[in-house]
Amino acid sequence: MSRRQPIRRAVLAITVALSTPAFSQTAAGELAGTVVDALTLTPIRDALVVVHGPALPGEQSAVTDASGSFEMTFLPAGVYSLAVKCDGCVPFAPEGVVLKSGRTRVRIAVAPVPSTEAIAAGAVELDPSMSPPAMISGPAPEYTPEAVDRGVQGNMEVRCVITAEGHVRACKVVKGLPLMNSAVVQALEKRLYKPALAQGKAVDVYYTFNLRLKLPAAR
Repeated sequence: MSRRQPIRRAVLAITVALSTPAFSQTAAGELAGTVVDALTLTPIRDALVVVHGPALPGEQSAVTDASGSFEMTFLPAGVYSLAVKCDGCVPFAPEGVVLKSGRTRVRIAVAPVPSTEAIAAGAVELDPSMSPPAMISGPAPEYTPEAVDRGVQGNMEVRCVITAEGHVRACKVVKGLPLMNSAVVQALEKRLYKPALAQGKAVDVYYTFNLRLKLPAAR
């Protein structure tokens, strides 16, 4: 029996090298840290780190340098949420980062975008004991001009994975329509879902989309 390879998840480690200035307990704090690949632990350059919280009007952001390092200053003490984005990695948004006066250091390990094969290998079949996925947002497929010109319409069946984060990935067209397969898959992969739950835990599941495509009304 072959073993499924686990998909590495993002992790926030607050190593908190915290130095509090003796002259003031209300002084602004600093947030510094590094962003690394969760799989290889190599630094990630040009990652965007955004911080926001009740104590901060608006938000503050920084971009990591060649060593994966970033720094933000003049942050009021409080509880913050972070958002980390970078090319080739899964967006990560840890919450509950407590910042005091002085410097707080964090180490953020972000998961690389998994391959289609890895996503498919880690998914399970949706069964009646699970809470099924529910769509939150996203577009309906749009007709391509070529499909309109040729009068293409009918039923499509697309089998995908809805991940524990609610994204649609690893789609495979089981029954397609000429000139519409790519457009339909692209639309599905832009959707966001409430993920399936197994015993209260979000899981990656296979999900089959059955779509009926009808030509748009002539204008």
